[in-house]
Amino acid sequence: MPQGCAVTFRLDRVDFDPFGRVVLTDRASAAALGGLFEQADAIACESGCGAPLSCDTALIRRDQLIRIGPDLLVNNADFAAIIRKRKAVQAEHAVIMFRVYREIELREAG
Repeated sequence: MPQGCAVTFRLDRVDFDPFGRVVLTDRASAAALGGLFEQADAIACESGCGAPLSCDTALIRRDQLIRIGPDLLVNNADFAAIIRKRKAVQAEHAVIMFRVYREIELREAG
């Protein structure tokens, strides 16, 4: 698995539920984001580093993705903030680079 992967989000196909969670209705971006978790336990992204946006980061765990029919709900406040800022500047697309992480079991030295 590559160390990072860029996902393009069509922001007209990204919405928020009543609780402020991101809802992806674009099947391509939902599949790409969900596909990162085939071998990862968590993904991290950094976005907006540079004018006019501040630098934002998000660490998204596998259990924070919820499939609702064809849509994908992302229950992560940091990721929602990244998407909100992109929508606020009326961007049509957001290309976000994700890094993948695996959980490892640490053994006590003995």
